[in-house]
Amino acid sequence: MKANKIFAVALAALTLVGFNACKPGQQDGGSDNPDQPGQEATLALDKTSISLEVEGEETITATIEVSFESSDPTVASVTPANDGKSAKVTALKEGSAVITAKSKGGQVKTCVVAVKKKGGDQPQGGAQLKGSQVWPVYLDGPTAEANASKIVFSFAPDDVEKFLYNWNVEGNPNLLTYSEGTPSGMNFHGNTEGYLAWIVGAYGWAGAGFNIQSQAGIEAAEALRTAIIANPDDYFLHLAMKSTDNFAHCFYFLDNEATKFVIGNHSVYDGAVYQDFVRDGAWHEFDIPLSSYAAGLANKQIASSLNVFVLLSEGTAGAQMNLDAVYFYKK
Repeated sequence: MKANKIFAVALAALTLVGFNACKPGQQDGGSDNPDQPGQEATLALDKTSISLEVEGEETITATIEVSFESSDPTVASVTPANDGKSAKVTALKEGSAVITAKSKGGQVKTCVVAVKKKGGDQPQGGAQLKGSQVWPVYLDGPTAEANASKIVFSFAPDDVEKFLYNWNVEGNPNLLTYSEGTPSGMNFHGNTEGYLAWIVGAYGWAGAGFNIQSQAGIEAAEALRTAIIANPDDYFLHLAMKSTDNFAHCFYFLDNEATKFVIGNHSVYDGAVYQDFVRDGAWHEFDIPLSSYAAGLANKQIASSLNVFVLLSEGTAGAQMNLDAVYFYKK
């Protein structure tokens, strides 16, 4: 993906909208554990992710009796078996779906299904990404192609339904808080497609958002949020940065400020410092465990339009924001 076009948008239009998350159901008795009458045994699935080609099939098995449901039966259907604990997942078309298993006592576990076209060739070139499943936010073209079989859904800007908005100064749409810099050298994955190179303007703050405006994108983000909450230890956010200055940058994701973290040596925008890096002009990568943010994600559902990833730079004119290889992944 080449350097993105900069878009201006009024901050008011990007105000976060939240809803109270549904509370998990209470256990209602009925035991699968003879040692604990009246208390339901712990629910677990033998698979938390599946990758299939169209017309492929896979079986999911639970530790106790459950009901199964697919978030998108047109992508992946689910057929329960007679034993009440397993189900056959059938891939029907390209896309992604989440299979939800729910017990009588209200326990819920999920399995993310990624469906690719039948007989597709694996593209050559690019770098191999971490994880078994990937949700790109900012990624170069060769690497995206080389990892096509892993990509569940791409949040990367396409200037149609997925955008990178450079936020403007409130009340003046012509004053963008970042200006475009010039990428220097290779990107994080060692090719020449460029990376996000922005410079903080003279307005005391700078921010931008990777914004999703399609129903498919909203559903994919909600499915990812649900999967992180259900299996928090399995999910990570990857990003790479380089700089020759010592300014700090704050990030949050899935339109939830409870997920704020800072790359730098001091807090900005009320974010907690996660880690710093050597400002030597070389790329440094970060793998942020999403287990730390699952509780915050559970407290707010995703709205009808969202910023899937937000960056906020320390408001000193000239501060560098060099960013690349931003993607969510499941280990």
